[in-house]
Amino acid sequence: MKTKHLLTALSAVVLALGIALAGIWYNAQLPPLEPGTAASGQDAEVLFQEWAGAFPDEGSDVRTIRTTLQWMAITVFCTLAATVLALHRYKPQRELGYFLLYLVILIAWAATVIRLPERGSGMVLFLRRGYFSLTVLAPIWLSAALTGMAPRTRQQKSLSLALTAGYVLLSLSTCPPVRAIGLLGGMAYCIGLLIAAYWRGDRAVLLLLFPCAATVGLRVLVILPGLELPFFSESIRFYVMRCARIYDIPFTLGCMTFVCRRFALQFDRTEQLARELDQRVADRTRALTEETEARKSMMLNIFHDLRSPLFAVSSGLDTLEAAPEALPALLPALQQRMRFLRRLTEDLFLAAKLEQKQVLLNEDRVSLSEAAQAVCENCRSEAENKGVALCAQFDAELPVWGDAVRLQQILQNLVTNAIHYTPSGGTITVHSWEAEGSALVCVQDTGCGIAPEDQAAVFDRYFHTTANTKHDSTGLGLTIAQELARLHHGEILLESEVGKGSCFTLKLPLLAG
Repeated sequence: MKTKHLLTALSAVVLALGIALAGIWYNAQLPPLEPGTAASGQDAEVLFQEWAGAFPDEGSDVRTIRTTLQWMAITVFCTLAATVLALHRYKPQRELGYFLLYLVILIAWAATVIRLPERGSGMVLFLRRGYFSLTVLAPIWLSAALTGMAPRTRQQKSLSLALTAGYVLLSLSTCPPVRAIGLLGGMAYCIGLLIAAYWRGDRAVLLLLFPCAATVGLRVLVILPGLELPFFSESIRFYVMRCARIYDIPFTLGCMTFVCRRFALQFDRTEQLARELDQRVADRTRALTEETEARKSMMLNIFHDLRSPLFAVSSGLDTLEAAPEALPALLPALQQRMRFLRRLTEDLFLAAKLEQKQVLLNEDRVSLSEAAQAVCENCRSEAENKGVALCAQFDAELPVWGDAVRLQQILQNLVTNAIHYTPSGGTITVHSWEAEGSALVCVQDTGCGIAPEDQAAVFDRYFHTTANTKHDSTGLGLTIAQELARLHHGEILLESEVGKGSCFTLKLPLLAG
């Protein structure tokens, strides 16, 4: 990666030097602007007027071309300035302010050259010299703002201020070599700033680096005429290019491309966020719809489960009213319906409290094996009445931190659920063990099993398996058991195969020590 960055930096420097050297070579192939009688160091506009007077036809054509190019350059700068101003109005950014300042300087300088082509008074000369200095300084500010390389610390700001002051003193000097050193140093600093930004990992800086190198190479050809070097005597074509200020166009277009890319990325990001927001709204709407439908279904189930025992009790009471002697025969059924009704209301109340996170645990050190053993003893008679064998095998104490009553309630729901779904002659095995810092209790039955498509919803409220089994179930037992397990920082795991049975495993953090 460093080799790639180094080659890229060298390519930018070579591009700037190559354009400058190619321009010097090409200029040497053209006739010089200065006639043999002209004094060395004379103003280029005066030399051009003398040449145009000596060659009227060619002079008129060159004036037309020069004026056309000047206005074309101003048109380009004004168009870009209007675009940047519109972007700044749409989304104010400091970088756009620097870009707008740079374009205003270019427009003002180009207008000054058109309006006052000759050196004129000392004030005009100072103004034109200052414009060139600003067109070198402004790209540095602009590049620093666009790439995030602007000074941040007090030390960096002090150094930047000192360098700026030194550059201004050198670039405004009346001594041509000193001024050239200042201008060339400023342009080299701008390229170095962009190279540093690219070295930092910002690949988009290439949109600025190579256009800047092209502009620097062309600007060298603008500085050379003022040095009166023996190998460079400005030709008419290069004089026209210098008057038109077209050498600033590459870097200006590079900056515009960089800014447009940034806004395009921001627009893409905005569109992406809008799509994500729409998707979230759609998902949330769908979830709310599903939740609403689930609540409707739950309410229908509640009404149905409440209606059935109440209807049975009401019918039994009507029968007893007509035939009191039927009490011994009806009493067991009525008691069974009332027990189911009481269990349903208790489960509904507990499920509502769990949903509202209003269940408080009376936590203490609990032996999970002892809790499982107590549950098995309580459920053994129910299993025997159905003809189901209940086998228990427990490991060591398996200490956990939790509410003993709620932990027994979890295991009670699992064992009772297994008894309900295990046919007569089947077997239920309850065993506990320790694994990887967790205490586990498994309740395995030889019942009908749960189909794969139903396993994801087995802990939902009012879920009933598609198996053909009939028993009194509120449909809330597994839901309550899972929620209580989560309150104890654990979970209930399910493994099931149709026709072979199911295995529900309570997994809780094992208490250290």
